[in-house]
Amino acid sequence: MSKKLAAIKIVRKSAKDIPRASKADLDRLQAAMRGSIDTSEIPERRKFQRLQRDAVGALPQRKSMIREAVAQQMQRLHLTVYRLWQMARLHYPPLSQSAVHEFLKGQRQLELPSVEALLIATNLEVARSKSSSVTR
Repeated sequence: MSKKLAAIKIVRKSAKDIPRASKADLDRLQAAMRGSIDTSEIPERRKFQRLQRDAVGALPQRKSMIREAVAQQMQRLHLTVYRLWQMARLHYPPLSQSAVHEFLKGQRQLELPSVEALLIATNLEVARSKSSSVTR
């Protein structure tokens, strides 16, 4: 069994162990299905804008505040991508060298543990701006 599966606690129940829904629960669900749905609190999407390819046909790089901050900090600290990867692996061992390299080139997104490891390695932290309120 893999480590991931060993860490997950699995609870098995038979259908006869699960209590049946009460009449009140079933009536409430039926009424909700027949009723109208209020979508007023769901924000509308912004207007869709197609990405423009460059002369070679490549898509533009995705903007990333974190990627740009890590790259700037690497320049300040005179770090190579390899050295950054070594430092970040101390905080998140599964982080691959290719993932760091592709992330910094804008070719890949990283999951939270990987990004946290890069931020720790470069002595950066994410903080909420005090002066601006961002709404999306």
